[in-house]
Amino acid sequence: MDFRHFPTEKYLKMREASNKRFSAFYDGTGPRVAVSQRPGYQFTGAICRYADRQLENELEYIAQAMRYRSDFMISALEPWLGVGIYAAGFGAKYIWTDTAAPQTRPFINTPEEIGDLKLKPLSEWEEMREVLRRIRYFREETHGLVGITLTDTQSPNDTASLIMNTAEFFADCLEEPEAIKPLLDKVTDAIIEYSRIQMEEIGEQLCTPGHNTVCGFGAKGLMLSCDNMAVISPAAFKNAEADYLARISEAFGGVHTHSCGRFLHNVPALLDVKGIRMIDCAVDRCDPSPNDPEKLADLVRGRDDVIIQARASVHNLSSLKPLVDSGVRLHLLLSPDKDPLVSNRLVDSFKEKYL
Repeated sequence: MDFRHFPTEKYLKMREASNKRFSAFYDGTGPRVAVSQRPGYQFTGAICRYADRQLENELEYIAQAMRYRSDFMISALEPWLGVGIYAAGFGAKYIWTDTAAPQTRPFINTPEEIGDLKLKPLSEWEEMREVLRRIRYFREETHGLVGITLTDTQSPNDTASLIMNTAEFFADCLEEPEAIKPLLDKVTDAIIEYSRIQMEEIGEQLCTPGHNTVCGFGAKGLMLSCDNMAVISPAAFKNAEADYLARISEAFGGVHTHSCGRFLHNVPALLDVKGIRMIDCAVDRCDPSPNDPEKLADLVRGRDDVIIQARASVHNLSSLKPLVDSGVRLHLLLSPDKDPLVSNRLVDSFKEKYL
């Protein structure tokens, strides 16, 4: 969708009403449970290589989302350029194709090589320069009227496993965490520095928390993708992720986390991270390896300080009852039916029955 055809007036009106609910939910003064519907999108695939096509796709995505009844409106553009941006900053080669999202490969093999790693200056870090260019492009093409969030930011552990031989890195998370601490420190410092730079570039249209959630104005903290939680042990998480998440939390007033896959074994340790504000996870087959909602409810029961964002299909709403009954602050992020009328009826029925 070209911005000339974007329903700007309707968007701004809906966003104003939505953001009041959004802010109240995040500061703890709104309803305990919120429900949002998120249609499918393509901008995290090969299309991200082209700024104009990505913007058109994201505007279409927002316009489609406006047809679905949601407590929080999807209102932000995202300069998504793959998951290896910070790895590339330390030397990983960015591999672009016309059929898939960009990829990187680990390029060091042992902890002994960590000492030589340095973050590229911005003049040589093409991937981050493109993120900043993309932010400016989005802002200019939409005349500063549409919100913008940060690029998809992988956690320190995730990024480090893209830099160092993954098997060696995972072993060191358990056996020699001190040996990989310099790598995790360098990555954490880079995330803090360049998240601030992105925020400054976005300016007044900054929407938070970030990728994989609905963003708005006023939510404290930074969203990090921590997909390694699905495969590393709780000991490895404590050794080589928890403290680094806490450092980022301290810098930004909280940390929000996402992981694909099943990671219930790491939820107790994640709940102990200082400043944890949200845990995002799939609880049905919108993910090939979802988390059991009953087991998740048992783990988070009584934690009113943490938001659980549960992703599920609008056709599987009854499975969410254990989480609703747990008393936790809950954001249900739903994959809707293709027909907004059908989807909205299902959401209304669920709210009437359970909320």
